[in-house]
Amino acid sequence: MSNKNLLPKILATMALVVIFTVISLMFSPFKSDIQDWLALEYNAHTNELMTRPNNYLMSEPELIIGKSTNPSQIITNELNLENSILDAWFDRSQTQALIVQRQGKIIYERYEADAKQGLGVNGMSMAKSVIAILIGIAIDDGLINSETDLISLYLPELELEQYKPIEIRDLLRHSSGIQSNNADMRNTLNNKLLDLSIRELSFGGDRAFSYDNINYHLLMLILQRLYQKPINEIIEAKVWQPLRLDDASMVSSAGYCCLFATAQSWLAIGNLFLNPNNTIVSKSWLVKMVQDASAPKSFYVQATGKSVGNSYGYHIYSGLNNLPEIFWIEGLGLQVIMINPKTQTIVVRLGGIPTGLNLKSNRSDPSIIAPLLKTLIE
Repeated sequence: MSNKNLLPKILATMALVVIFTVISLMFSPFKSDIQDWLALEYNAHTNELMTRPNNYLMSEPELIIGKSTNPSQIITNELNLENSILDAWFDRSQTQALIVQRQGKIIYERYEADAKQGLGVNGMSMAKSVIAILIGIAIDDGLINSETDLISLYLPELELEQYKPIEIRDLLRHSSGIQSNNADMRNTLNNKLLDLSIRELSFGGDRAFSYDNINYHLLMLILQRLYQKPINEIIEAKVWQPLRLDDASMVSSAGYCCLFATAQSWLAIGNLFLNPNNTIVSKSWLVKMVQDASAPKSFYVQATGKSVGNSYGYHIYSGLNNLPEIFWIEGLGLQVIMINPKTQTIVVRLGGIPTGLNLKSNRSDPSIIAPLLKTLIE
């Protein structure tokens, strides 16, 4: 079914969800729980509209050349209790690609037939983590002094005297105060970079955490000016080819979204955080991506299923109750790379989120990722 045919169905479902939620909020003592449920439902339907490379909401993704991809869909996992639990979760969770690696060995791998090993699934905001890694590479290359550099050094159009100077770190942590609008999203998803000479930026009242895609679009613009290449070619030269990853593609006008890659390639990105000897970016930068985190007062995160208690680094998340060692990269639709350094385990999951109206799905479970967490801590 095409995205255009899906749209009326999704809009109708979302309208029912909004009506149900408004009524519930009026009478329920569990207001925050319902708001979190609605946030997840919104994410589920938005992801449905953007999941494929040829969807009508964004321009055609540009190629990132790695090594040629020859997807093989026939993978047999060892028959054991852990894998049978993961199989059952896979079937109920609208998952299209799932890999579990423990101590360097893949112990579980499964794909939907049309997922092309994940290449046909939009990684959504997981692209931000690649942009953050590239900022570290640019520092290693001597093109950026440090993350505390003012962005006006690289984007002089943004030297605004009436505002507190903005550092690259502020963009990485969504604490710049810069606010985007709907036109910014439409344009940057459809092959139009922001023209900073004419685009008058809007700023919030303070510099507290406020998740806004424009921060990572500006980081992408900095990288493109430094390397004098479009972002897909920078990723190709600095990440994909050095790591010998499978061919991928990306909407090259966004920076904050829409990198289509195999689950194996995302696994390699996760392995950077466990491998102190990687050759593409300094270990100290990867540590900083995780540890230089803020704790927003209210910020909904799909993996935790809540809006409070979450932490955000350079597009690295944490905040699981009683599991402080686990951190992850996340994209809309529950695209995740979850990492536990203690057990040396990585879980890559790509796909969608079932609607809450699907009573046979995992949406009614206390945690929609419980089997993944069990795999991470064992």
